[in-house]
Amino acid sequence: KFILVTREDPPEEHRVVVATTGARLCREHGKGKCAGGCRQLHRCRYFVCGGCRQQAARKPCKFIHDINTGHNFSVLREHGLEVLNSDELCQLLLQNDPSLLPEICPYYNKGDGPYGSCTFKKICVKLHICQYYLQGECRFGSNCRHSHDIFNPECYEKLEKWGMSQALISKIPLFYRNVYDIKNNASSKCRERRENQIVSTSDVDESDTICLYHIRKSCSFQDKCTRVHYHLPYRWQVLNGTLWKDMDNMKKIEKAFCDPGNESIFQLGGPEQFNFSSMTWGSAKIRRLSTPSSVTKPPHYILTTDWIWYWKDEYNLWKEYGKQDGDHTAATVTSFDLEKAYQSEAFTTVKFSAGTQNYELDFKAMKQKNLKYQTERSICRRPKFVSMEEVEKKKSRLVTRFCMYVGSETSLFG
Repeated sequence: KFILVTREDPPEEHRVVVATTGARLCREHGKGKCAGGCRQLHRCRYFVCGGCRQQAARKPCKFIHDINTGHNFSVLREHGLEVLNSDELCQLLLQNDPSLLPEICPYYNKGDGPYGSCTFKKICVKLHICQYYLQGECRFGSNCRHSHDIFNPECYEKLEKWGMSQALISKIPLFYRNVYDIKNNASSKCRERRENQIVSTSDVDESDTICLYHIRKSCSFQDKCTRVHYHLPYRWQVLNGTLWKDMDNMKKIEKAFCDPGNESIFQLGGPEQFNFSSMTWGSAKIRRLSTPSSVTKPPHYILTTDWIWYWKDEYNLWKEYGKQDGDHTAATVTSFDLEKAYQSEAFTTVKFSAGTQNYELDFKAMKQKNLKYQTERSICRRPKFVSMEEVEKKKSRLVTRFCMYVGSETSLFG
């Protein structure tokens, strides 16, 4: 089986075919406990990873290396894999069987310092490497505070202990990228099934994400693109029957929404209330389409959406996280930190401090709790306002940079 995935690798998107399979190694065989009645592969895990020490020492291994044994061939034929050679099968298993690759430490990817928030530090058995880099989504590149070097001594030692050969270690980023795409494709299908149970009309757009490539006029998929094509990084629409229709005065609506003090407004002074909490305009449903969050893309991507996180103080004023004013000490987390945690979906709460007080922020409840006094305060997430003029300026700067790049190439080879 294969899946077709779209990868956003500048300067444009491209599609990649990734092979998937339900075949797995038998874990009980690896413990010497399986009698052979299972429908999983009986093969040395270290051999699959390329680092069987017995083979390297030219000694007999007690686990199977041959894929053509009666049991293994039967399982391979069941999955339609009998035509693959040993190397092809190893790569296929590595990107599909979750037991074959070491885990990425989620705590290393949170917080500052050489070990992030990982309390095990150097003795942690999980890999200390940037998970966004392995997913192909790190927006910081060489400026990232988390390691992108799979050959750094700590990572390399862990991978060797795991049984990885040097040849396969060099391919680790590719394996994790494929694992991520396979997992993401599966979860997308689940989301689509859930959405299809809720949304009965076929006229509602499948995607609520605005295509970044279309904004800068470089989307290669054009009408076949699964994302929304629009000239702004935001789009306000109202549901009219079964059709979403663009709203008038979109700039004014967006500017009002970007102000956390506005829970609702009256559209152009009209009688119907525009409620941002319930996303309704009178009795009609409204929605806001958006470009991807800036934390999910590399820093050179233009017109992503910068989300700002706020908390409401004792005077009912909204304060941005990480910013200090005369009345309050700055929190140890910023809007960027909270947005990154929010987008990762790895956890539902974030703990932080401000001065001598410790807090817990709950994404689901959208509340901030003081862990000592148990007092709660509301929080909210709103985008940073971008005017139409700013959109045009950013697009023109991109064109200028592109022309300078082309000019330098021409001078080199002309």
